[in-house]
Amino acid sequence: MKALRHILMAACAMMAIAAAAQQPDPVITSIRDAYRQAKAGIKQNKSKGNEMVTTMRYTVRGSGLTTDELHFFYVTTEGTYMLNEGDNRDPHFNYYPLNLITRYYNKGAKKYYEEYLFDPESERLLFVLNQGYDDDGNYYERRLYFNGGSVYKVVGTDTSTFDQQVITLQAGELRHAFDNLINNPKE
Repeated sequence: MKALRHILMAACAMMAIAAAAQQPDPVITSIRDAYRQAKAGIKQNKSKGNEMVTTMRYTVRGSGLTTDELHFFYVTTEGTYMLNEGDNRDPHFNYYPLNLITRYYNKGAKKYYEEYLFDPESERLLFVLNQGYDDDGNYYERRLYFNGGSVYKVVGTDTSTFDQQVITLQAGELRHAFDNLINNPKE
């Protein structure tokens, strides 16, 4: 009888763990929803000019010609400055909150692809997708989900804390490059 009771308790515990594992993570769900909305917005606004494309070609020693193509997808927001007396700025402005960056590049014959999803309202990084090759030539794919400005979850090929910091820094640099290219006003 005791053995049967232990078996039933173990089965109930396993079922509870399985049920908990099936519950969707609300942070991941909200990021996936934002990603779907960004992709739908890109498709819907394709002809409205909410995309900036920058292509760079340069030579990397040991790898040859490299082409790096960046697509910046943004939304347009109109607003006004609260001007102080004597401020000679135009009180009206257009601001272009960044939503998604896609990056295609190569190193020799190997091709790489990256995506950086930002929340247009808070300007925070939400998601990064990396597809490419490591130093040993092995293909990898990873998804990094962010919450509150730091890595929340990594799916796919694992990364070190240092690599996560580099990815976060690179996302910030691309974001600043966009702001400088499109000349977003900062208050």
